Amino acid sequence: MRPVFSGPKQAAAFALLLLVLLAGPLLSTGKIGRQQREKYSSQTIRWEMFPWVQKFIYEETNDIDIAFVGSSHICDGIDTPYVQKALEERLGRPAVVRTVGWYNPGFDSLYFCSKDLLAHRHVKMLVFYDECSGPQLYEVHKVLPQWFRWSENDGVLQGLAFKYRAIFYYAAVLGMPRQWLQVLTSNLRPEPSDVLTGNFAYKHSANPEIQLGSMATHLGFDPTYVDSNANYIAYAPQTVTTPADVTLYSPATATNFAFSERPLPETEIYFARQFALLARSNNCNLVELHMPAIDEKKSPTMIETRNWAELMQTPVTMMGVTPQHLFSGLSESEMELLFADPGHLNINGQKYFTRLITPTLLQLYESNLQH
Repeated sequence: MRPVFSGPKQAAAFALLLLVLLAGPLLSTGKIGRQQREKYSSQTIRWEMFPWVQKFIYEETNDIDIAFVGSSHICDGIDTPYVQKALEERLGRPAVVRTVGWYNPGFDSLYFCSKDLLAHRHVKMLVFYDECSGPQLYEVHKVLPQWFRWSENDGVLQGLAFKYRAIFYYAAVLGMPRQWLQVLTSNLRPEPSDVLTGNFAYKHSANPEIQLGSMATHLGFDPTYVDSNANYIAYAPQTVTTPADVTLYSPATATNFAFSERPLPETEIYFARQFALLARSNNCNLVELHMPAIDEKKSPTMIETRNWAELMQTPVTMMGVTPQHLFSGLSESEMELLFADPGHLNINGQKYFTRLITPTLLQLYESNLQH
């Protein structure tokens, strides 16, 4: 059997290369450490590109009145242009509303992406949802190497156990070749605004940049979460539900909420609190929005993982519509016309849900400004 290395020099060269790669995150100062991250517009092929998020964070400079932040549930569930138009009519001036979203949940991604946003733009109100409510829960975000950079973010990890800091460092090592490549070459040019590929073409959605970050999904219901391209049928539900059925959490309305107390990884709790500290230090009001799921059907309560104001140890307004009100008078087949899968609204559900919650959101926006 031939030896792995032809001699001591080759073995030493390999060891040196390995050492440089492993130490890459610690060596990433100077140009790599200072460069603008293009993580949003050049993700892996599987996760597609998010050039509009890159634009919303780094290129636009004006204040944001309301920003919806989180993973695909909030991208699919909020009609952002509708909220912006309603806010403009209420304020009598131009307003700025954006949805900054990505695939897969996790409070680590919510913290780091909101950190980028708040570092470049002043946001008056951040609206997020329960990032721990999905069927799967991860200790760290699934594509962490795509956007975590040790040189920028290692300080926030000091409160985590060593094993988690090691995981983040490993993710930074995996992401370093991509970071070095960005120093040598420019990013891929984004697709024209009227062209969509991959998941966005599959969802038959208008370009989210035109939609201010929201995903207008034209898909029928698929209970398996598989990309089956189920037939879409336009549908506007006729219910007795009105914006008056939106509930804000308080001692008087506590019976409309239930807390599952689902076991959470240390990282989720930690980054939920770091997210709250980030918002507070940037004078940004927090609103937690309960996003509907078809599995709730007609439950009399909105099931949240935690009382987020208590867990985050900071003021958080929790709001939503109980499923029994949201789906009032609808058959199961009619409910399915509002969803692309059990956890994501399609454009039918997006329009229905957004029109219910918008008046309360605008009231919260105005009352927060007054205080």
